[in-house]
Amino acid sequence: MSDIKYTRKHSLPLAQAKKIAQKTADDLAEEYDLVSEWEGDTLHFHRTGVEGHMHVTDSHIDLNVKLGFLLRPFKARFEQHIEHHLDELLDRAKPSHASAKAAAKKGGKGRA
Repeated sequence: MSDIKYTRKHSLPLAQAKKIAQKTADDLAEEYDLVSEWEGDTLHFHRTGVEGHMHVTDSHIDLNVKLGFLLRPFKARFEQHIEHHLDELLDRAKPSHASAKAAAKKGGKGRA
C-alpha cells in the first residue's frame, strides 16, 4: 500500500478543528465514496482500496492514508485534494478566530 502522511498545525479550539476534519471527510466522501466515523478525537475513513484517519488535537491535525494497489496512480491527486481542502478550511477559519480575539482585545482597551 502507498502511504500519505501530512500534519497541519492550527490554533483553533478542538471542536472547531474537528468540524473542519469532518467537513474535509464529507467532501472526500462525495468525490471518492468514502465512509467515515469518529472514535474519540480520530476520524477514520475508508472504502475499498483506501483506509485512513485524521487525528485531531488542540494544536494539529495528523492525516494518515493508505492507498491500495489500484489507487496508487491517483496518489498525487488524492494527496493534493485533501491537503488543499484541509489547508483552505483551516486558513479560512483562522481569520475569524483572530478577528474575535482582536475585537475582544480592542473592546477591553476602549473601556479603560
